[in-house]
Amino acid sequence: MALRAQHIPGVERPPLWRRRWFLETVTSVPPVVAAGFTAVNLWGNPLRMPLGYLAAGMVAWLACAGLLRVALARRQDAREGPDVTHEGLYAATAALHAAVLHQVGQARGELPDLRATFHRIVPPLDQPTQIEQIIPYVGATGGLGRRFSLNTGITGQAVRKREPYVMSSEAESESDHRAELVSDWGYTEAQVAQITPGRYSAAAVPVLDKSGQHVLGVIYLDSSAKGIFDPAEATDLLLSVSDAIGEFVTRRY
Repeated sequence: MALRAQHIPGVERPPLWRRRWFLETVTSVPPVVAAGFTAVNLWGNPLRMPLGYLAAGMVAWLACAGLLRVALARRQDAREGPDVTHEGLYAATAALHAAVLHQVGQARGELPDLRATFHRIVPPLDQPTQIEQIIPYVGATGGLGRRFSLNTGITGQAVRKREPYVMSSEAESESDHRAELVSDWGYTEAQVAQITPGRYSAAAVPVLDKSGQHVLGVIYLDSSAKGIFDPAEATDLLLSVSDAIGEFVTRRY
């Protein structure tokens, strides 16, 4: 029997009713209110004043305990937020970016423009249709939370085929390059108009679960420099570090 694969969390925070602090608030308030009404009723009877003071003490106790539980729940929610959850993944991708940049820079005599990021598979994992960028670009800014179809591009190809892919364009102009993206990589004209221009080199490495049956995500790098992933040394380094990132992903998530 195949094990059910666990998908990688996205960048959206859970709705209010699923957050720990909200649940703690909902469960803590009713006992405080009930104890408060009891204390008020007891104070109205001189013969029961001692019990009224006891009930008031219980109100204070329950209120303090409830506030403490809500505060701890908020801290736990913060630790499980997307920006914290994916810190390790960002650091691992940054290490890959630095290693590839150093190797390519030594081979070329100059450091190229290079971006790296990680996309998760949007569930269901059995029949995925989209990927989502869950960390900002290393080497650039923006991109967090964007979603892309698996029917297009080098990332879609890597996920569908479950193997690494490298794109190396020798187009002489941006218009020629965009025409390549339409003819060779399945983009529509509308989709090409939305992507970052001038990315002539790209690489995508899928990350599979421990069973090897499901793709969990895909590591993506691109550059405005041409042919930076063509040398075998660059490809070997990329795949080696990507294997380590894959091991981290299966253990972390």
